This record gives sequence, C-alpha cells and structure tokens, in this order.
Amino acid sequence: MLVTIIGLGLIGGSIGLALRQRERPGWEIVGYSRRQETVAKTSSSGAIERGETNLKDAVKKAEFVIIATPVLTEKEIFSEIALHLPAGCIVTDTASTKVQVMKCAKEILPPTVDFIGGHPMAGKETYGIQAA
Repeated sequence: MLVTIIGLGLIGGSIGLALRQRERPGWEIVGYSRRQETVAKTSSSGAIERGETNLKDAVKKAEFVIIATPVLTEKEIFSEIALHLPAGCIVTDTASTKVQVMKCAKEILPPTVDFIGGHPMAGKETYGIQAA
C-alpha cells in the first residue's frame, strides 16, 4: 500500500507519524512538499519513509492520498494530480470546510478514483512538522 501525504505540516506530519507508529508490512508512506527543506525535516522526524518535491511523482502509484493543505489550495492540487492518480485510488483531505472542496473534487478528479471528504478535528496554535 502506497500512501501519499500532500502537505507536511502539523496535520500531515501527525498523520504520517501515526501511520508509521504501526508497523504495516508492505506499506510505504510518501510525503510531498514544494520545499526540499520541509521534506528533509519530515523524513528525519520519522513521519515519512520517502519524500517528494514533484507532485506528479508523489501520487502516480498511490493507492491512498491524503491532502493536508489549506483549503484554498485544494482546487489547484486536484487539478495537478487528476491525470496522475491510478484507477482505484482513494483521495481524502483534512480541510475544515467541505462545500467547495466536494464540488471541486467532483468536477476535477477522474471518476476512476474515490474522494472522501475528511476533517481531522485536530489542531494547535502551533504549526509545522516540528509541532506534529
């Protein structure tokens, strides 16, 4: 199972750490960030096994994608990943609002993937991988 986490801040990093705490044979946790510095920090924290700064490469073999970015970036992310998601992939997010996210997911993501809107019901006054 290849799980890709897009966004390696507090929420994405926390999800990665939680997934990595449970040894799951055959699972690989990949993290994506635009910045190599963030990928390096997240990797050294143990939250991911492999990091990517290329969004297409991060999702092209993913079976499960978690988008943990600000809600205003999700439409752009959907557009960038839509053509690169494998059939049968499950996509979810951690945005706190859903009306626009669900609309964009339906309009942009291919019918060969399943989108499940999520909400982590978590957060702190701190941010970034160091707060995960």
